[in-house]
Amino acid sequence: MMINTDRLIIEPLSYDDAKRFSEYRDKKEVAKYQSWHRYSYNQAKKRINQCLKYPLTNKVGNYQLGIYTKYDHYLIGDLYIEVDGYTTFSLGYTLDSHYWHYGYGSEAVKAILNYMYETYQFKRCLCRVYQDNRRSIHLLEKLGFKRISQSKFFQDALYAKDLNDNIK
Repeated sequence: MMINTDRLIIEPLSYDDAKRFSEYRDKKEVAKYQSWHRYSYNQAKKRINQCLKYPLTNKVGNYQLGIYTKYDHYLIGDLYIEVDGYTTFSLGYTLDSHYWHYGYGSEAVKAILNYMYETYQFKRCLCRVYQDNRRSIHLLEKLGFKRISQSKFFQDALYAKDLNDNIK
């Protein structure tokens, strides 16, 4: 599978991506709002191996796709997709901090929402975000996500988007 946008290609990660995948995920500013503090090359190889063994489908499970620049096919981030059931999936996204503030995150999220809706007929997407991650909250709200709950213990909020609505 491959998704093309104006500036990006979204597709499965390859073994050749392990070094780059671990480099940007290991940056302190990138890991700040993620579930990890450090991200090693071995972790990257293990995750990519799992993703190649179990490629994205509409079956319950979790998947990872690379976000590449179209002009030079350079890995700048990734999308985490967790299929929760027949109609809903959860989405996470990570971008190398060098590529923040250029609209790549919005472009990638919009593309995967369209793909999951058109290819697998998913009806709803959920995203968890730390409450002080203003940039990520702005991205979600810009794409039509609505806050549906928040957690005081984990300091995060849950956002949802009905994919039957037009994807902005």
